[in-house]
Amino acid sequence: MDIMIQSRDIGELNPLAQQACNLFLSECKAQGVDIFVTETYRSQARQNQLYAQGRTTAGDIVTWTKTSNHTGRMAWDIACKGNVLYADDILSKAGKIAKTLGITWGGTWKVQDRVHYEIHKEWVMRKEIKMRYNTLEEIPDWGKEAIEKLIVSGKFSDKNRLDLSMDMIRMFVIMNR
Repeated sequence: MDIMIQSRDIGELNPLAQQACNLFLSECKAQGVDIFVTETYRSQARQNQLYAQGRTTAGDIVTWTKTSNHTGRMAWDIACKGNVLYADDILSKAGKIAKTLGITWGGTWKVQDRVHYEIHKEWVMRKEIKMRYNTLEEIPDWGKEAIEKLIVSGKFSDKNRLDLSMDMIRMFVIMNR
């Protein structure tokens, strides 16, 4: 097994962080902020390697800590789609969206990490925010099979406007058993 594990899979996050990350990505998309996830979970060995970079190994410094919420599956990093992976204007817009959702953005820290987002185990989705999933890609991994069956069988008139809540997805998964 490779101890230098890193992942882009939102499914590798803690379930609460999955919910926060999906909500964040959905809200960014709705506001025209074109981003993608570059890293979610990383092993402690990878975190140690990143910390050594620019200090005791070649390369630029890319992290300021050996203790990261990535190792606890509560953080994710992003980049911008298009020609500039780390466009300041897009990262700032994403950071503002995160703030409205109660998600911590590394761009507000004393030592900024503008691509980093995290939550803590006390995070709760604000009641006025109703997470909706409109495409199969937005559906959490645990519900994709059930929703895909419904799409294939023609139960949805537009596969790009599913408008499903988390509770609806849970219900379809249970009914699919």
